[in-house]
Amino acid sequence: MKEKKQQPTTSKKSRHNILDWVEKQLMEVRAFDLGMSIQSREK
Repeated sequence: MKEKKQQPTTSKKSRHNILDWVEKQLMEVRAFDLGMSIQSREK
């Protein structure tokens, strides 16, 4: 875990990757919520 050399480009890249990951998580949660609401409607 050596993180002494931090360049602005790498930090920007990681931040972008984190945003992408968060968006994916939100999409998954939304899809899950939709699936749950559809299942609850069927009952």
